[in-house]
Amino acid sequence: MLVGTWNWVSFLLGLVVLSIGVSVLTVGDFGGNEFTVVLTLTLGGWVSVMSPFAGARVDDGGIRYRGIFKRTTVPWSEIRSISVDHVGGNGLLEAEMPVVRKADGKDVPILVLAGYTSGRPRVNSRVRRQAKEMQEALVRAHRN
Repeated sequence: MLVGTWNWVSFLLGLVVLSIGVSVLTVGDFGGNEFTVVLTLTLGGWVSVMSPFAGARVDDGGIRYRGIFKRTTVPWSEIRSISVDHVGGNGLLEAEMPVVRKADGKDVPILVLAGYTSGRPRVNSRVRRQAKEMQEALVRAHRN
């Protein structure tokens, strides 16, 4: 399973949001914000439960992507190529992520594997290594 460094960050953020909801719930003083309490409990619980399982699995059938809010499977027969794309602007907000390019022209960005870049050229070695692993699996699948 290929995972990104954001799994732990999103897990911790989910716990923080969940804790806010639980603390307001235990105090019992909603102040007319019942919707906000339900939202923080639901969203925090969902993110903290799903983020440890987020990632991409490469197997004989293709690439199975499991994000926090999205799941998809792309069979090898539908994949034209796998590349690494830059996301965001310059500086701290620039990141790289693997992108699966399908034969029908649609792209499937693997957002959960995105990683910030640093230095010149802006390269994230973990993202490049994971994209290379997917590319090698694609080549093997098309040979068979």
